[in-house]
Amino acid sequence: MTTTSKNTDSSKPDMTPEEALSNCLLSQYRFCAGGVLGGAAYGIKAKKGVVPMVIAGVAGTVSDLVYGYVKACKGEVVEYQRNNGNTGSGN
Repeated sequence: MTTTSKNTDSSKPDMTPEEALSNCLLSQYRFCAGGVLGGAAYGIKAKKGVVPMVIAGVAGTVSDLVYGYVKACKGEVVEYQRNNGNTGSGN
């Protein structure tokens, strides 16, 4: 099950490319939720407290942003780069 940009409000005609990309990236949550749940389960079972939950949640959040930028929000990224003159080559 993947999250695509079709599930966001980026299809609204009055949205700027920046808003569309922000909405798409911020709609990614699966890795964060999975990390928090997995970290909480591990923290309870291993009696480690909340540290595993926090670490897994942060790692999941970073994974969500990377996944959104590379795969799920590819159309919004291309549109944003086209409107801002960025080629993505580090210019």
